[in-house]
Amino acid sequence: MTETTSQPRERSASAVSPRATNLTGYRRGFDVAYGYLLCIFTVAVIVQIYLAGVGAFGHKAKGDGAFNPHENLGHILGIAAVVLFVVALIAHVSKNTMVGAFVVALLTEVAQEGLAHGGHHSKWVGGLHAFDALLILAASIWLLYAWRQRQRTN
Repeated sequence: MTETTSQPRERSASAVSPRATNLTGYRRGFDVAYGYLLCIFTVAVIVQIYLAGVGAFGHKAKGDGAFNPHENLGHILGIAAVVLFVVALIAHVSKNTMVGAFVVALLTEVAQEGLAHGGHHSKWVGGLHAFDALLILAASIWLLYAWRQRQRTN
């Protein structure tokens, strides 16, 4: 029998992103900006989920404004998600990054708006609004992890 030692394999830059090592000039700057914006966006999504809870448990009567902070931050997050997508396109790091940023923008700007509106008429659609928020959070964390791995390899 032969002995094999289990050593952790190092991940190369190409394992995370095929073009991560080719970033120079403005593309590198946009990738760094993308990561910092994504970090702020991810924290804001967590705050957004908290504000939904504050609105739900602070809600006394229809139109009392308990959800106003949640709604206002939601509009800001929608715009921020589109900005993140544009920055990802300009940085042009990898197909996964661009597609992931597009999915986050789609889930944040389009799906959340539609599900929030539909949630006023059906609690089941409102439940999907909350589920979509968890998808946005998971996708943001995944993109942030990929960005951090890219930064470590450069």
